[in-house]
Amino acid sequence: EAASLLLQLLNNEQPDGNSGGGGAFLSPNGTTRHELWLRFADVCTAHPTEAKVAGVDFDGIIRAVLKGQDVRSGGSSISAAGNDLGFEVFDNTSKAFGASEDDELKQTKETNNNPQALNHRLGEMEGTLWTRLAEYHVRAGDFELARSVYEEALDAITRVRDFSLVFDAYVRFEEGVIEALMELMEDDEEEGNEDEMKDDKEDSMGDEKEDFDILLGDYVQNSMVADENAGASADVELAISRAEHLTSRRPLLLNRVLLRQNPHNVGEWIKRSDLYIDLGEVDMAAAAFEESLKTVSSRKAVNGSPSTLVLTLIDIYENKQKNVDAARNLLERICSKNEYEFQESEDLAQCHASWVELEIRQENWDMALELARRAVSGNIGRKGTKAVRGLSRSLRLWNLLFDMEESLGTIQTTKDAYDRALEWKVATPSHVLNYASFLKEKKYFEESFAAYERGLGLFQFPHAGATLLWKHYLTDFLERYEGSKTPRARELFDRCLADCPSENASEFYLLYGDYEENHGLTKRALGVYERMCSAVPAAEKYTAYRLYIAKAIQYLGVTSARPIYEAAISALGDGPASRICLEYAKMETGLRETDRARTVLVYGAQLADPRRDPDYWKAWHEFEVSHGNEETFREMLRVKRSVQAAFSTVNYNSAEMGAGAPKVETLTEESALEMIAKSEGVDVDSKKQPLIGGFVQGKRKAEVADLGEVERRAAKFRQLTAAPGAGDDEIDIDDIDDDEDEEP
Repeated sequence: EAASLLLQLLNNEQPDGNSGGGGAFLSPNGTTRHELWLRFADVCTAHPTEAKVAGVDFDGIIRAVLKGQDVRSGGSSISAAGNDLGFEVFDNTSKAFGASEDDELKQTKETNNNPQALNHRLGEMEGTLWTRLAEYHVRAGDFELARSVYEEALDAITRVRDFSLVFDAYVRFEEGVIEALMELMEDDEEEGNEDEMKDDKEDSMGDEKEDFDILLGDYVQNSMVADENAGASADVELAISRAEHLTSRRPLLLNRVLLRQNPHNVGEWIKRSDLYIDLGEVDMAAAAFEESLKTVSSRKAVNGSPSTLVLTLIDIYENKQKNVDAARNLLERICSKNEYEFQESEDLAQCHASWVELEIRQENWDMALELARRAVSGNIGRKGTKAVRGLSRSLRLWNLLFDMEESLGTIQTTKDAYDRALEWKVATPSHVLNYASFLKEKKYFEESFAAYERGLGLFQFPHAGATLLWKHYLTDFLERYEGSKTPRARELFDRCLADCPSENASEFYLLYGDYEENHGLTKRALGVYERMCSAVPAAEKYTAYRLYIAKAIQYLGVTSARPIYEAAISALGDGPASRICLEYAKMETGLRETDRARTVLVYGAQLADPRRDPDYWKAWHEFEVSHGNEETFREMLRVKRSVQAAFSTVNYNSAEMGAGAPKVETLTEESALEMIAKSEGVDVDSKKQPLIGGFVQGKRKAEVADLGEVERRAAKFRQLTAAPGAGDDEIDIDDIDDDEDEEP
């Protein structure tokens, strides 16, 4: 009665048996339809016989719900999906939002026709309903029917959670069967032992009784008992084998559930094949891949490329089954007949390449070469598909064809293949280099240069391949002709440098200059280096000028470098220009041109900040100590203070001065003079001492009162420096200061 009542409630009827006008039953205690289904399943499962007597077809109802069908009141008939609302597992909330009955009916039809929508409607109840249905048959004693329900459930569910519920229940069922059979077997053994004890008592009554028993067939009876025991043990072994087989099938069953969730999962198909191979079932692995090629759509494929399925199946045919003909047949169906439609041409190109490699492994050289040529010809299968149209531009197939032609073809066929690739504009710079290298090896030098020209027509500056092509082109040309075709070589260099970007021009200028030095004119070589100084980027100008100066000194002498030094100083930035000034001054010092060297140092001093370039001032200091006098030394100090004062108003960012360097604040002229005076140890009072334009006050033991005092000291210094030998002897500054103190 409880099952019938719950069935009426689930069938959207009132408890009195009258239809509620299409309205769903609402529990006054707030019981949901989910809970009602669980109660209904518990009642029917706990009392299967009574439910049948009450007219409740639990099996038919559960199957109808699981398959999305509608059941009339009482479970008397199962109708086609979509006539009535029928059973619903969860509460229907559509009416709360004002949905009409027609909308609900339409939604129900769509749900029943769509398995994914049906699973969504069942929710987490699917696995529970399957397990309750199987338990219903177990309690009814239909073990084989229960097994069929479990197997049907494992083939129907699409959720891993439901799979775990059903599989665990299935395993518990098999374990229960084994335990029951073991108990029955133990009971039979106990009964047999009691019978033997009884027989022993009867044997003691006499030999006549024993002879009579033998005549009556006691031996046959014992044989029948032994046969029964053997049958019981066989049932136990069969049950154990079933349980072990079920446990071993778990990875495959779980994989099938995942494939039902998404049949286009390439990775799961490959995993399924690997599971079959681990079990030693190679034929089943091949059958799984054949099924995958019929199921997986290249547009929806995930977790792998569809071509992986074909390549793995070929490997199984060739290496596992040793059936090369089956592999060829598959590749012919895929590549020639296009039985599987790939979305991307690269997947189809992999299949063609695999076919060629298969024939190479079988040492069918001519067939492999023919397949490689046909693959890039574009005359295969359905020309309208995107994948087939893209084969003629597949670099994988062109690389394979070039290798095959160079290894198995003739010189002419190889040249035709490369020419066709250049004509169709599918060649890369590496293909052009390989083509030119192949012609060079075959002693076709001019044709190799023509290949370079065609490649440069496809890849012009600023393409990265143009630099590589020009470099090899010029190297091969100079290696072939050396200095025999100088005008042609110069024309090639000029063409290259005319369009070459500045960041790549240095290596070509160096190559051009080296060629002119070895096979041309010195004047042209120096002209090339001069052009290089103005063409290279700013970061490389310093190195270019140093090279130009070195070459000029080498061929024209030291004095010829003076205008180059001057041009470099004017063209470079402050840092490189100051270093050039040091080199210029060093050169002039070597020529005994001390005044010119000092002039260069004075000019370069305005470019060298003492805070950032102390090496420059150290070099000038050493120069004055070695070649100067007191006046020139003090002039150097005066210039240094002037430059330091000028740069004191400059702010440098952290990138120039280094991260974490303190920021230099902007100083006024008065503040800069006070800072310099403080560093020199001299007190300067700008109000009492007049400022003289162009003069920086130095460190003195006595204070300078006026401009006349300055002029008298300067005259005395000139007399001392003009005396004979004065320039050669060491000057003692302390003595001069003592003499100054003695003057009135």
